[in-house]
Amino acid sequence: MKAYVTTVGTSPEAVFNSLWYLVEAYDWAPDKVYLLWNDGVLEQLETVKKLIKKLSEAYGISINVHAGEGMKFDEDNPVEFRDKVGSLIGLLKDEGHEVVVDITPGRKFMSALLLGAAMAKKADDVTYLHLDDWKSYLGKLLFEVPMVKQRLFTKRELTGADGVLEWKRRKSEKFPEAIRVSRERLMVLLNSLYLDGVTRFPLKLGGTVIGSVALGEGARLRVQDYIELDEELHGGHTMVKEALIAGGMAKFRNWEELVSVIDRLKSDGRPIYIGFDTNALYFRVPSKLLGEKRFYSGGNLVFDFVYSDEVALEVGNAVNKKLPYDRGLGIYSNQPTPKARLASLGRVELDKLRERGAERTNSKENFHGDTKIALDYKVFAEEKDANVLVITLDDRAYSEMESLKGSGLIPFRLEWDFSFGETFESSWEELRDTIYTLAVTLGELNVHTYKLLGLWHGKSSNDWKNETVELRGFEYGRIFRVL
Repeated sequence: MKAYVTTVGTSPEAVFNSLWYLVEAYDWAPDKVYLLWNDGVLEQLETVKKLIKKLSEAYGISINVHAGEGMKFDEDNPVEFRDKVGSLIGLLKDEGHEVVVDITPGRKFMSALLLGAAMAKKADDVTYLHLDDWKSYLGKLLFEVPMVKQRLFTKRELTGADGVLEWKRRKSEKFPEAIRVSRERLMVLLNSLYLDGVTRFPLKLGGTVIGSVALGEGARLRVQDYIELDEELHGGHTMVKEALIAGGMAKFRNWEELVSVIDRLKSDGRPIYIGFDTNALYFRVPSKLLGEKRFYSGGNLVFDFVYSDEVALEVGNAVNKKLPYDRGLGIYSNQPTPKARLASLGRVELDKLRERGAERTNSKENFHGDTKIALDYKVFAEEKDANVLVITLDDRAYSEMESLKGSGLIPFRLEWDFSFGETFESSWEELRDTIYTLAVTLGELNVHTYKLLGLWHGKSSNDWKNETVELRGFEYGRIFRVL
């Protein structure tokens, strides 16, 4: 029998992630889990129990959780805690259990006393899951965090003494099913490759190599010098460029200038609104703004959002363009064109703005296109007596707004750097998002030995809104059943 002993702290994920790591990467699953707790973590205790139940069901294993009154301790009485955990480990060892003690969660004194008790009572192993930049990943489960940011220390590394845990080859599921996963959940794919020692792999569409990925502390993607793709079905090489910009691997070269402009506007004293032209939505600029930590103060954004009716109209018109109905096109028959798929990214961004309470503006002027967009934002700035910074990636749109600037309208043109044959460096999250944008705009993408479908018959508007793709050939589907 195997037993696992740990404390419950203020982060349920810190309690659970170490256990999940052992089950997935070490193929070590306990028969019993003992959770030491106090009155201050009752809610967290219940969350941990639910997570362990999900783990048991997903992996087809039986784990009995022991967290009754006998596991309760007084946080203000370290001696009581030491004696309780020492007695527990000693009893389990006397009964013949293989005991692993995890010292990750809880306060420092708990970890120290747990380690001391584990060594004194000859626990078979001790674990500690270290998380880099923990503030950025607070509340995240194991496979939602880049695996390179996490390291499981065992007894041998913590104390120099040998333990029982050994890294084992992960168990594959015999018949992998197609799984619908969100953009954010694609981190599971990268983490699984990393755990399997696959840190270099290609991105392909059929037999055409798009680029080569290298995973380390960050992520690198070298794009091929020459890419030839079907224009009608996949959007040609231009769509690759646009997907890389939308995903975040290819950076905006004047992003720091944008940060500086917003900083200057903050000191003006007037309300700040950020608006967008149509292309800025296609390239997921709102998501990039929301992910920029420097745009927050006290947990809140330093600006509000506004969108032009004309932008919403252009996005709505663009997403409805379809390829012909032709069985010879397979999954692409009667599906959105490549440009419509790019526009669908923009519609998702527009939905995000609305959900965050973005205001809508319509100048009622009898114009269309870039002129109408510029007038919409100009009128809004005047009515609100506010600074309205409108982000565009288009020269013509910028020129229209530049001619009308004043009274609070401030156009800003983002510029990108991109060359085929170039190597782009980014975070794992930006690689994850770029894999998503490539899959949905090109229609499909091969990642190592796996296939992602950005299109399928019956893909709904909710699938687009939830940023869903279909993952095929993934042999660790149990991970998604835990999340």
